[in-house]
Amino acid sequence: MKIGFVILSHRDPAQLLRLVATLNRLYDDPPIACHHDRAQSAIDVGAFPGNVRFVDPSIRTGWAKWSVVRGFLAALRLLYGHDAPDWFVLLSAGDYPVRHPAAVRADLTALDADALIDFRATDDTAAEAAARYGPRNPELGHFESAGNRRLARARYEGAELWLPIVRFNDGGRRMRPGRLTVPLPFAAPRGPFSRDFRCFYGDHWFTGNARVAGLLLAPTPQHLRLQRHLTTRTSPDECYFQTVLRNTPGVRLVRDNRRFAQWNGGGAHPQTLGEDDLAAIFASDAHFARKFAPDSPVLDRIDARLFG
Repeated sequence: MKIGFVILSHRDPAQLLRLVATLNRLYDDPPIACHHDRAQSAIDVGAFPGNVRFVDPSIRTGWAKWSVVRGFLAALRLLYGHDAPDWFVLLSAGDYPVRHPAAVRADLTALDADALIDFRATDDTAAEAAARYGPRNPELGHFESAGNRRLARARYEGAELWLPIVRFNDGGRRMRPGRLTVPLPFAAPRGPFSRDFRCFYGDHWFTGNARVAGLLLAPTPQHLRLQRHLTTRTSPDECYFQTVLRNTPGVRLVRDNRRFAQWNGGGAHPQTLGEDDLAAIFASDAHFARKFAPDSPVLDRIDARLFG
């Protein structure tokens, strides 16, 4: 089983280089495609081994913006344009492997799925989602809260009013035009969702096989309509993949994406993992964990377990 990697990064090339070096040791120099936002930090691509390819030119990305999805799709196309791995794993530069490749491959074989991706419908309860789609990653319970479901419906299905505003960058020294998004209490009148094309959402980070890569790289007219709808929405990276894959007949999905993160009930970002999290990480079924600080001593502890 050949596993490739798609990595999204925008800062700290040294952390990215360490992740790549560890993946190379574990997976015998696998195919790796990286989208690094060079507008946010410079990178010397010549410092990276030859099995790593970079999207060039890079796309200017922003947190919770459609540009993140564009960066991923560009890297996925780069990966499958040069190689044909059986599986790909989407990672950020702050992720790190926490399980030996032999166990990862055995798990993927036993699951007999096309993708490991966290998802639920915006109009499902937690109990309904579990009954219909199976168990989820236990670390991602915040996506199941009533508040997050209401937020997801507003983000992806609700109508929005946009108001022009002025934003300030560089500590208030530079002005730029922006917009204020006001959610409205009814569904978008020309949205892409319907009874036959439901809205799904969940954690961004997932693992998919070559069939899934092919689906994402050859969008249907319905998928292109969804792309246009999500272009101006918040956190489209937590909706697009779930909605496309769950609405495609015959695609087999496992809701546990095998990622470890500590959210502690919610928030915009997971907590930075430390020494106190190691026991829980190793006791989990996770293939990868996130997120770690650059040069964290915890990474040395993980290396000792993986390579010891």
